[in-house]
Amino acid sequence: MMSLIGLLSFSGCEKISDTTWVYYDETYCADPWGYNTVSDNEKKKNVEKYLKDKSIKVFKIEITHDGVQENCFACGCKTGKRIKCKVKESDKGTILNEKFYQ
Repeated sequence: MMSLIGLLSFSGCEKISDTTWVYYDETYCADPWGYNTVSDNEKKKNVEKYLKDKSIKVFKIEITHDGVQENCFACGCKTGKRIKCKVKESDKGTILNEKFYQ
């Protein structure tokens, strides 16, 4: 009986193996979810909401400092931060249209 309950509780889960990681190079102020002046936690929430509004499900978001920082401070210049998102493989085409890379 216990194993049947366990089996039923996992039957509705999505397969995590059908996911992929993509990244976005943060800019000083040209990002569609807002400026980079908010905390990383707030930025994660903003990115998740933006992508959810585009019907893209995000499983995980990480913000790293492994991008290339440009020596300019114009709105479109890159800060050196990368926003990495784990999304469904089937959403890859949609998120790549939002200036994410793989």
